[in-house]
Amino acid sequence: MLLRSKAFTVLQAPLTWLSVSGTSKAPVLGSGFHTSLGKESRAQTLQNGKRQIHNLGSQLQLNQHCLDTAFNFFKMVVSKHLTRGRKMTHVIAACLYLVCRTEGTPHMLLDLSDLLQVNVYILGKTFLLLARELCINAPAVGKSFCNDLSVTSLM
Repeated sequence: MLLRSKAFTVLQAPLTWLSVSGTSKAPVLGSGFHTSLGKESRAQTLQNGKRQIHNLGSQLQLNQHCLDTAFNFFKMVVSKHLTRGRKMTHVIAACLYLVCRTEGTPHMLLDLSDLLQVNVYILGKTFLLLARELCINAPAVGKSFCNDLSVTSLM
């Protein structure tokens, strides 16, 4: 059908859906999308998070209890939708650092920053947000860490 107006001429054709086989039937949502065997998005996020926690935690030589605790923190973060707008590696590093602070392991945020090649201030901001939103009181600096540095004014 040909429509004419003062400004321009437009050819208007009826819209039809064509499938891959060439027949004109309605498109099936998901036929061209990667669905990863039908897993839900949240389950897939948790699975990827667990894998990344184990990878990063093994580089830090954390024990299984710490890895499980970090994964529990990660599950709480996902359930509260705190991963939106944040990189997964930042959230996972913050969860691991939460464990390091609550369990008293001798790891610093700078260690995670070096492993991931991420700005330490960005990780710190993510850590503080997660600690606040999850209502986790992580000690500022452990006494054993201060003793190792011979710092007495903080104790």
